[in-house]
Amino acid sequence: MAPIAPAVSQVSRSTKTRLRFLRRLLILIVFLVLVAIALSQFTELKRLATGILASTAVLAAIVGFAAQHTIANMIAGVQLAVSQPIKIGDRISFEEVEGRVTDMTLSYTYVSPGDGTTVAIPNQMLVDGIIHNLSTEDTQA
Repeated sequence: MAPIAPAVSQVSRSTKTRLRFLRRLLILIVFLVLVAIALSQFTELKRLATGILASTAVLAAIVGFAAQHTIANMIAGVQLAVSQPIKIGDRISFEEVEGRVTDMTLSYTYVSPGDGTTVAIPNQMLVDGIIHNLSTEDTQA
């Protein structure tokens, strides 16, 4: 009896990259909704919640200012997932970094220069800069 061959992936690299981004974004959204639902179940925290809600505008401004780079990187990650100027597996050149894209998350894109190291580039820098995609057409599947 012949061994069963592994299933051949029929999903393109661009689809895999988009699905990876969407999966991570969905996990983040589900986590935030579950935390909000869990916190809403505690009636003992009602007075505390009222006090916190009274100062929500100030708190939101402080958190927003402190996390502006993180939020910008996440939005840039979504933009990269939608526009797809690069995909996982592409060989790119960005500023002084040249290598193969090994992973793309909401915040960072990881590039392996081929010397055993990995360079993490914030997605906001990729969106603001000029990326040279050195991959040929046969790797754009």
